[in-house]
Amino acid sequence: MEKHMSIFFVRNFLRQSARLLSALALALVIFTSIAKSMGLPSSSSAGTEGGVSAVWIFANLSFTGMRVQATDTTFWKVVSFLFGFPGTLLTLLVVTRGSERA
Repeated sequence: MEKHMSIFFVRNFLRQSARLLSALALALVIFTSIAKSMGLPSSSSAGTEGGVSAVWIFANLSFTGMRVQATDTTFWKVVSFLFGFPGTLLTLLVVTRGSERA
């Protein structure tokens, strides 16, 4: 009986994961097609450079805050670490976990 219940829960989890991934893939395709249809020039413009810098800065601040507060959300730490690299590597080396100041 327990084996059948665990198989049911695994299948249910796999179905939900497949639906979520397919929805994300569909959203990616839709947003990509919308961006291409806008007809913006593909050369770098001043607007895109500032956005990338803002993502990098906010990722660094987010990682530093999570490190100082000793938050246990591993997924978001990894995401902010990757988007804020190499600044987050410096934070990892300098800021002690659970300290009161960054």
